[in-house]
Amino acid sequence: MFFVLLVAISLSIDALGIGLSYGVRNIVTPFFTKCILFLETMFFMGLFLWIGNHMTFFFSAKTANNIGIVLLFLMGLFLCYQSFHHSSTELLQNPCSCDKDHSSHIDAKEGLSLGFLLSLDSMGAGIGAGAVNISLLLPLFTSIFQILFLSIGISYGKHLKTHFSMKDNLWTAFSGGILILIAFIRYFY
Repeated sequence: MFFVLLVAISLSIDALGIGLSYGVRNIVTPFFTKCILFLETMFFMGLFLWIGNHMTFFFSAKTANNIGIVLLFLMGLFLCYQSFHHSSTELLQNPCSCDKDHSSHIDAKEGLSLGFLLSLDSMGAGIGAGAVNISLLLPLFTSIFQILFLSIGISYGKHLKTHFSMKDNLWTAFSGGILILIAFIRYFY
């Protein structure tokens, strides 16, 4: 359960940075949009876990486990690289890009885009987690943490905008560091 929570937090930490960006810019994410994000995250994370779990059809359990560890490690390195070289996805460079109509309100359609981009960003880690047989509770916890972090970020972003600005790349680096740590722990234990 500890690994499930760590992976879920790692895969969701970008939502905190996005929430802060939204809060600073007074962008609202209504309850219905958060429900869409929740369901979309569960679907994609479940799909990624299923792909990772079924790697054993093509590889031995030990090989699939090792591939999963390598994927977690590489995804962590990739996130760290993104954070320092500013080559991240459009969403991480400009989280407000999902607000296509510039209404300061993320509607259902824009929420689908946001959920897809957040899920796509965690594809490698999700497949890796499935390959190392991390619990099937991961989609649920990832969805919960994404909505929680997004909501907390929006709330604090509104208060922080008068004090200082938070760099989005720090959240990406933190997320990558957690994935690297998990890969090392899974390798040695």
